[in-house]
Amino acid sequence: MNIPKAILAQYITGFSTTFFYIITIFYGINDLDTILEEGNRYFPLAAIYRQITGSGGGTLGLLIISFLPLFIACVGVFLTSSRTFWTLARGNATPFSRFFSQVSPRYHNPANAVVFCASFNTALGIIYVGSETAFSAFVGSFAVLTTLSYLTAILPHLLAKRASITPGWFWMKGATGYIVNAVSCAYIVVFIVIFCFPFVLPVTAPTMNYASLITGGLTLFVAAFWLWRRKDYEGPR
Repeated sequence: MNIPKAILAQYITGFSTTFFYIITIFYGINDLDTILEEGNRYFPLAAIYRQITGSGGGTLGLLIISFLPLFIACVGVFLTSSRTFWTLARGNATPFSRFFSQVSPRYHNPANAVVFCASFNTALGIIYVGSETAFSAFVGSFAVLTTLSYLTAILPHLLAKRASITPGWFWMKGATGYIVNAVSCAYIVVFIVIFCFPFVLPVTAPTMNYASLITGGLTLFVAAFWLWRRKDYEGPR
């Protein structure tokens, strides 16, 4: 009962702090052209902090404050993704599931899954060094894929006449629930289509939006893998 309340509290806290933070950032910008210059477009936050504080030391201090939560969040992301991957491996839903489902007798955790997820996420970040276009494609596909994950949860719930899930703390009764679910699905579909549009016209190889390619390719891969391993899938236990 308390988990939905905690999630709602996170949303309220995050929205409130972000709202005031954005207002402060907007008021602190006094030279937008400088921030949009070629040398600052990769990391504009440093240029914004420089304009706000007027000193290199103040800029460095604010950047350190920004990086510390990101570092802690990265650790949490690695642990969460590794536990999710390990759970799927226990049900034979991943490649090399026998290897990744093991729990280290020395560290008493799924070390194989942790190392794999940390290495894979780091490798995705290194892509930026080789190709900015490829990195932008992965970032764009992340937004599409995460939004699709909501659709895969809401749409079956709606098609099953909202009878497959036990009502929780924020359960919407009657027609209100159907309307909210239907509007959410429609919004997600429109959002995905818009997010796959190219950034500029005419479209060239560097300016092409490859989010649709990555999303479609990954969807086909997951579908093929599901057809191959669905008989061996054991599910949560």
